[in-house]
Amino acid sequence: MARTDVLTLVFCSKPFRIHKLLHAMIAPKTICIRKNFRSVFFVGLLVFLFGCGKEPTGYFGTTRPLHSPDELWINNGQEPEHIDPGRCADSAGGEVIRNIFAGLTEPDPTNVKPRPDIASHWEVSDDQTAYTFHLRQSGWSDGTPLTAHDFRWSWLRVLDPKLASRYASNMYIFANGEALHRGALYVYSLPDGTTSDELDVVVSTVVDKTSHSGAARDSESEEDPPATCDSIIATTYPVEGFMVFLSGASERRNVAREKIASALKAQFGDSVVARKTEESDVGLEVADDYTLIVRLENAIPYLLEFLSFYTFMPAPRHVIEDLESKGINPELWTREDYIVSNGAYRMTDWQFRQYMEFAPNEHYWNRKHPGLFKIQKVRLLGIENYNTCLNMYYAGQVDSPGPNTSLPAEFMDHLKQYKDFRSDPYLSVYVYWLNTAEPPLDNVHLRRALSLSIDRESLVKYVTRAGQQPTASFVPDGLAGYKSPDLPLFDPVKAKEELKEAGYADGAKIPPVTLIYNTSEGHKQIAEAIQQMWKEHLGAEITIENKEWNVYLGDMNAFKFQIARLAWNGDYPDPFTYLELFMTECGNNHSNWGSPKYDAMINEANRTLDRQKRLDIMQEAELLALEQQPLIPIYVYTRSTVIKPYLRGFWGNYQDHHPWKFMSIDERWYDEIPTEEIPNERPDIWSSTN
Repeated sequence: MARTDVLTLVFCSKPFRIHKLLHAMIAPKTICIRKNFRSVFFVGLLVFLFGCGKEPTGYFGTTRPLHSPDELWINNGQEPEHIDPGRCADSAGGEVIRNIFAGLTEPDPTNVKPRPDIASHWEVSDDQTAYTFHLRQSGWSDGTPLTAHDFRWSWLRVLDPKLASRYASNMYIFANGEALHRGALYVYSLPDGTTSDELDVVVSTVVDKTSHSGAARDSESEEDPPATCDSIIATTYPVEGFMVFLSGASERRNVAREKIASALKAQFGDSVVARKTEESDVGLEVADDYTLIVRLENAIPYLLEFLSFYTFMPAPRHVIEDLESKGINPELWTREDYIVSNGAYRMTDWQFRQYMEFAPNEHYWNRKHPGLFKIQKVRLLGIENYNTCLNMYYAGQVDSPGPNTSLPAEFMDHLKQYKDFRSDPYLSVYVYWLNTAEPPLDNVHLRRALSLSIDRESLVKYVTRAGQQPTASFVPDGLAGYKSPDLPLFDPVKAKEELKEAGYADGAKIPPVTLIYNTSEGHKQIAEAIQQMWKEHLGAEITIENKEWNVYLGDMNAFKFQIARLAWNGDYPDPFTYLELFMTECGNNHSNWGSPKYDAMINEANRTLDRQKRLDIMQEAELLALEQQPLIPIYVYTRSTVIKPYLRGFWGNYQDHHPWKFMSIDERWYDEIPTEEIPNERPDIWSSTN
């Protein structure tokens, strides 16, 4: 980064090592800043201050902003994989999308309760399965009006298998959303009183039922097996009938649908309609440009929170279709030359693997609110190395390490003494995904042995050291009243028993296994610790390998791994945000494991209105999945970070979401360290809405 408005520093790969101090003092590098600031630092001085103990100010590093008061410098941790709301499934892309796109609702940054955003208000039916949303007059960043049509089109786009969205299952909440995505056969105009059992008899003459035993999903073979029937579900929208869900390769399902349709007509008469589900069958209706009617598959308690998630934010249809009409790959719409967004900010620059820059969207509905948009320019860096980022924070080159950068574990105890250190609860779980279709991890007993031989309590106490909570279950205990299964955190004796069941007793050597992680000192330290545990308790020689973020994500999505680390951040406050990941059709299920029985249990839970019964079914389902060990939960996160004291509009919350539009710079810190604290209050922007 050669531009003069960015600090130029020499950073140590390991911060503040004493052998780097001498070199830094012999050949100091001046930090370049804007002309209206006159501070000059030396790397040697920076290193010396850290090495001498706690700062005299009580803060870690400089407390004087090195940029103008209308700017924000923050790190994003890595280059986003996607910034298309419909395709994104990574945290770096999510951080960008949440700030440049807007959904019907948004989370309050102080407590993440759902608040109106593009929707000004809404009505709910008595049975809570239909919502009517009334949209504000807001605009895309190119001035094009934003309408209800944009939301409907964008949500149907996510359901289109051609987009290959890993969050397509989010849209299953809409009536017949899953049926559209999976190409279910819609059957209606049947004789009065026809039951699903009667349909099942006919369907069974054409295709077999899908096995309900949990197992690794079949890998591709030279000849795809015949389609099978998963389930037959009654529907009342748009007309009363049934959805016949099939599994198998696309061509096999096409053939099966035609044969089933013919068999149904032969049994019930030619008046029967049996066709593939269409977009018009999904519960999304546009009453007018500013009224969107949403019909749900079932009443769900977390809908308003869910709609604030980035998958439900619209994509610019007019831009995507214009590129397509010009013969330009429509997937390029998120490039700097084409991108248009509807949120608070818009992208103005993207220097690949260096930084992205943003400015306010002048057409956003709340652009003129006096309490918002104090920040006119956001610079979002892509620094992957935790130590480098911490050095940059110390020198003032970033105002915050950002939500996707962890503090180096080896400095955690030292950093806790500073006033700008903070630690907040965080709805995120650190896991190792296991590719259950890849030998030797196709052996469930070996998978269980790997989990049981991890000493999670020692790991969080001596390696991560940030107050994380060890866990062997996937859903954080207490989430929305959920009681997580009580599973052993560490049981080396049981691990050896499972190893024997796996066929590796009496010194039998476990075949080669590789654990991959995205480049990070923290992930490396965890992997090395667990690698040693597996060697000590199982005699397993596990290879560990780091990969650059986008390469790593590509390998995960293509199942080119055996074991892979990942964190799952809860998208909304309900156990389903975690348990969905074990479902066979979920695009974020990285295990190659699936169970129709598990899927049926989760679907039953989501149709259950009794709150406690629903939670009980979910707990039973989680136990079923974890008995098969498609992943290894390790710990529940806390979010430990450092925030410059002059940065305002930052509030800790369990989703770690911090919208830029609320942030500002306290200009008193340019001259001195203020002695009087000003309350960090959120501006009231929703008082006149529901």
